[in-house]
Amino acid sequence: MISGIVYLSRATIDFDFDDLKVLSNQASIANGQFSITGYLYFEKGYFLQYIEGEMKAVNTLLNNIKQDDRHEVLNIQVDKEIETRKFPTWHMHQLTKSSLMQINMENVLIDYLTYSSNKNSEDINKESIWRMVDKLSKFRKRLSYSLG
Repeated sequence: MISGIVYLSRATIDFDFDDLKVLSNQASIANGQFSITGYLYFEKGYFLQYIEGEMKAVNTLLNNIKQDDRHEVLNIQVDKEIETRKFPTWHMHQLTKSSLMQINMENVLIDYLTYSSNKNSEDINKESIWRMVDKLSKFRKRLSYSLG
């Protein structure tokens, strides 16, 4: 069984385009070694990341993420029973605003970032988070093309 995690964090240091590219590439290499897949999105000082994989590997990665002092984790949503991977070939794709604009998803992620950064995690509609992940997974081929 596959586990999935969506988390939101606030950067504690300044990230520029090159920093994000290095971070995404390093994460992709490391995640590939542990069969973890997902994506990373960064906007206005906030990260939104989705990761999926075997529960033990995902939990280990999440613990490492929580210890990373380059950001502060604000919200974590977990789905412990995913039947199949939503992003099977993405060890860590960095989504960009322009790629999301091509599939009309930029406002969904930006709204989620804004809402989540201002509210307690209990107030967030968990179903809407997973609908967002599912919707992105339906567009992954188009996103892969726009990122490639």
